Amino acid sequence: MDPVVVLVICLSSLLLFSLWKQSYGKGKLPPGPTPLPIIGNILQLDVKDISRSLHNFSKAYGPVFTLYFGMKPTVVLHGYEAIKEALIDLGEEFSGRGHFPVAERTNKEFGVVFSNGKIWKETRRFCLMTLRNFGMGKKSIENRVQEEACCLVEELRKTDASPCDPTFILACAPCNVICSIIFQNRFDYTDENFLNLIGILSENTQILSTPWMQICSTFPMLLDYFPGSHNKLFNNAIFLKSYILGKVKDHQETLDINNPRDFIDCFLIRMEQEKHNQQSDFILENLLATISDLFGAGTETTSTTLKYGLLLMLKYPEVAAKVQEEIDRVVGRHRRPCMQDRGSMPYTDAVIHEILRYIDLIPMGLPHAVTRDIKFRDYIIPKGTTIMTSLSSVLYDSKEFSNPEMFDPGHFLDESGNFKRSDYFMAFSAGKRICLGEGLARMEVFLYLTTILQKFTLKSLVDPKHIDTTPVVNGFASLPPSYQLCFIPFSKAYGPVFTLYFGMKPTVTFHEYEAVKEALIDLGEEISGRGSCLLLDKPNKGLDRCVCAKEKASMDPVVVLVLFLSSLLLFSLWKRSYGKGKLPPGPTPLPIIGNILHVDVKDISSSLRNFSKAYGPVFTLYFGMKPTVVLHGYEAIKEALVDLGDEFSGRGHFPIIERANKEFGVVFSNGQTWKELRRFSLMTLRNFGMGKRSMEDRIQEEARRLVEELRKTNASPCDPTFILGCAPCNLICSIIFQNRFDYRDQNFINMMEKFTENLSILSSPWMQVCNAFPILIDYFPGSHNKILNNIAYTKNYVLEKVKEHQETLDINNPRDFIDCFLIKMEQEKHNQQTQFTTENLLATVGDLFAAGTETTSTTLRYGLLLLLKHPEVTAKVQEEIDHVIGRHRSPCLQDKGSMPYTDAVVHEIQRYIDLIPITMPHAVTHDIKFRNYLIPEGTNILISLSSVLHDNKEFPNPEMFDPGHFLDESGNFKKSDYFMAFSTGKRNCVGESLARMELFLFLTAILQKFTLKPLVDPKHIDTTPVANGLTSLPPSYQLCFIPA
Repeated sequence: MDPVVVLVICLSSLLLFSLWKQSYGKGKLPPGPTPLPIIGNILQLDVKDISRSLHNFSKAYGPVFTLYFGMKPTVVLHGYEAIKEALIDLGEEFSGRGHFPVAERTNKEFGVVFSNGKIWKETRRFCLMTLRNFGMGKKSIENRVQEEACCLVEELRKTDASPCDPTFILACAPCNVICSIIFQNRFDYTDENFLNLIGILSENTQILSTPWMQICSTFPMLLDYFPGSHNKLFNNAIFLKSYILGKVKDHQETLDINNPRDFIDCFLIRMEQEKHNQQSDFILENLLATISDLFGAGTETTSTTLKYGLLLMLKYPEVAAKVQEEIDRVVGRHRRPCMQDRGSMPYTDAVIHEILRYIDLIPMGLPHAVTRDIKFRDYIIPKGTTIMTSLSSVLYDSKEFSNPEMFDPGHFLDESGNFKRSDYFMAFSAGKRICLGEGLARMEVFLYLTTILQKFTLKSLVDPKHIDTTPVVNGFASLPPSYQLCFIPFSKAYGPVFTLYFGMKPTVTFHEYEAVKEALIDLGEEISGRGSCLLLDKPNKGLDRCVCAKEKASMDPVVVLVLFLSSLLLFSLWKRSYGKGKLPPGPTPLPIIGNILHVDVKDISSSLRNFSKAYGPVFTLYFGMKPTVVLHGYEAIKEALVDLGDEFSGRGHFPIIERANKEFGVVFSNGQTWKELRRFSLMTLRNFGMGKRSMEDRIQEEARRLVEELRKTNASPCDPTFILGCAPCNLICSIIFQNRFDYRDQNFINMMEKFTENLSILSSPWMQVCNAFPILIDYFPGSHNKILNNIAYTKNYVLEKVKEHQETLDINNPRDFIDCFLIKMEQEKHNQQTQFTTENLLATVGDLFAAGTETTSTTLRYGLLLLLKHPEVTAKVQEEIDHVIGRHRSPCLQDKGSMPYTDAVVHEIQRYIDLIPITMPHAVTHDIKFRNYLIPEGTNILISLSSVLHDNKEFPNPEMFDPGHFLDESGNFKKSDYFMAFSTGKRNCVGESLARMELFLFLTAILQKFTLKPLVDPKHIDTTPVANGLTSLPPSYQLCFIPA
């Protein structure tokens, strides 16, 4: 799914309660859930899926009810009858535009979408007239769309049938049509200004659809005083208006009032005509806002519909086949589709309507408002009250559309197969505020979709049944998940013998009986060779740019919060804690929230680096009201964790885990519990082979199974995440449960998914904020609850295994870690102070799984990505493998001494990816004097491992991936004290030796057996982490494992 900077609003409760009481109960509003003072009903809504919340409320309160977003009432209309009665029967009264704070700040009540009253009426009337004059709804605009469709097809041909993300290309076409109306001319698809324009429009839609923006709409003051993604939206709006202003100035210099060329000219002429009218709405600000509105509404809505439509065609190939059959029959393969064809293509028309219905693009529509006090269904709604129309409730009405949750073109077909209209089809809203460009949008969707399906076969990279069409964001707009597909040109366009390029290699294709017979029978000897398994490679440069932007923009959705605190009480508590001891210097904290606003929660390492420049290698930050001492750089970290290891061996606060494990386990415990469990775990792991030959044998066996699983991909594109997670997880299973799992075992798959999901959530900005303000974990919704549920699931699974072990336990013959722990429990059952309890067993096993699976698998996944990015490094490693091991013998640890370059590469991967940038929080075990500062017992210590692994004195060009960092001038492996990938001191990773062994053996086994082939040019591969919180997670990618 958008990382969010979270906020704390300190409000004066009495004042806001007074304001709320003034607004609550005004008029005779419809019923609804009882709102809380100040915050209204926000906590009763799922901000990630408001439509579902409204559906549930409608069951309790009927089709017309009231919700409070903050202190302002909003009347919600749910279902066809209520929405029709309001927007159509009482269209004038419900034609106002409701509050939309972010647009009010960017457009200042100008434009055609978010304005009201006289400005809106005059601007809308002008826009409709001008758009019609420039062809909207006429043959002339149809010709423009057809011409753009041809350009679109040519761009799709350039993908050479290789996998591509269609987002960028599909946005270019509708954007160019709008450009041709507003600016007179279209842009080339590689024009830099055009690329920026599309990128900004796409990014704005993404941001507007996040839960954060739903919260901002409820509490508009957040937009003015707090950081967050809304500021990016404001900056984008400024950029867009600046760009438009440049075009307007160009037009002013060449304006001919007798010959208007485009929309801007028409508006400038109207401005000139009314320049003496002080009340005129035709001013420069309105022109800029109106053009921005036309771009936003005319580009992203159509392109998102097309993108979602193609995804549905991939999911339902039988539907795509029927549409193509209808295109063949009515249009053929050579004539361009036109709007006149639609009347003869009922199935295609039904498919397009079903796409628009099913995707439910704007679930809530834009907010309306009543233009005067009005009596509506026995309720009195005061003038200006915001009206929310649930378009989802109409488009998904089960009385009109049988099985509304299913994609079924039959919803718009009668029993004879003819197209069937429906009054419930409100994809463009209804009434006075219906979409201005509905006619253009309908034309574009029909012509672009039919043109694409006329010229190409759509090929999915995955089995259609595995395609997920669930929107990744469901706020302002419903946005489809990212995907790739191949546009395969039809053979009919080129005859029965034609050539396709897969990457840079040509493949000649024979199609239909005569050509196939002539080749394979008549010329059987000549065409009897076996071709290579080709890799789809090198997508178009423009596409690659868009894919990267999408991945970076792509993000996990976050539930945002509003904390209402008693300021005086919390300020008092803060004053007690602030200044305790003689702590190192640092930025001045704010009461209650500390330094949270000074820190970039999406990249804490970068913030710490900046603070270290100002305050030195030891400084203090306040996360909330608690001080945290930060150690930055090798010298400070070594002095604390190594020289003063015992004093810095405590585990600092990690609230989410404290709630899940309750201070049990080997990672997050403290004191006697931690010491005894760590000692026991190390001893038991060594007894079961960690660091010994027996463990090496297990890893080699798992490496062979990993290679076999990779062979099953048949050299086709695949995401390696799951397979690379299976191998280290199975090793942990063999130690803890005695046996390994098949890679398709459902329990194994579920467990892997839980670990991956938890790591992703723990690395989100939301969790950084939760750790600063633990109260959020206890009283607010959010992804942290998913972590707690996943941990509970894992513990239940482990508990079942423990019970099975208890029934078959032989104290003289322990089989695995669980047996050893149960025996220890039996030995100490009369010791009231024992640490060997069931709770500790479950927590310790959970810790070993999480630490031993995701860290190693993520390192392997990041490592393969870096090897794709740097093929010259891969080639040197494989050359060393060939020289030392060969292609048939399994790699072993003894080989490492003879493979200095490979050893250096493995170390450089771990250094470069900086897997745990800040490491787990430490704490001092007693009051301690450190570098002339007095740090009180229990103070959290934050260790910036990034500052050591990316130290430019030890590693020249630390931001570059260079195995030379670990090689001396003679090419021998060079150790470095700065290599702290597993932390250091008393709390260094328990499984360090196992992880080192796994990384070397798995990586060499893969490179021994396969050539790695990327789907894009290596120079376009982005290795920037997509999350940089608890861990640095690599971006998603695919590759092909080509057997060597």
